[in-house]
Amino acid sequence: MHQTLSFALTSEQYQAEYKSKLIKRYASRSRKISKILDFGCGVGLSVPSLQENFPEAKIFLTDVSEVSLNVVRQKFDAVTILKAELETDEKFDVIFMSTVLHHITAKDRFKIIEKLKLRLSNDGCIFIVEHNTYNPLTLKIVADCDMDHDAELVSIRDLKRFLTTECSLKVVDSGFCSFFPQPLKALAKIDRVLRRVPLGGQYFMVAVA
Repeated sequence: MHQTLSFALTSEQYQAEYKSKLIKRYASRSRKISKILDFGCGVGLSVPSLQENFPEAKIFLTDVSEVSLNVVRQKFDAVTILKAELETDEKFDVIFMSTVLHHITAKDRFKIIEKLKLRLSNDGCIFIVEHNTYNPLTLKIVADCDMDHDAELVSIRDLKRFLTTECSLKVVDSGFCSFFPQPLKALAKIDRVLRRVPLGGQYFMVAVA
């Protein structure tokens, strides 16, 4: 799915590397990052790039799929796997959710975000990446994808309203991203200039309690 949304030219690993750099650019400017939780980690594609960009941080992973978590266990040693219920006392500087919310029903999102809020460190943030509903190509690909038959996409505007009004979070940064596929990765450095242009394949949002 992620590969398709990147115009069939971008590997999932490249997307994972790209998003880790987004976290480094927008979430680490005003906070020391020592613990990161990838909520909805899948098979752990984010792990190598998170470890590269945050070599001093402890990486925690969770997912509703035990099959995916078993893959993670076999591939990575230096990570901590948590159950999706998050029955832990750990506090995280960054809780990362990459294209996860649209797989959670609208009525369950509040419960999930409230649970994640409790796991934030004093200056921690929730870093969300979601599909851009203003991009017609993104909408078509999601509609044609069997994996997303139950997807409930949320726009950048609606997500900001939800986080601030319903979840009592403060959105400190947001913007559009994923403008260029892997063969044009040299152009990715200008993404920060284009972040207000609603044509990226996805968008990001940084929220704090």
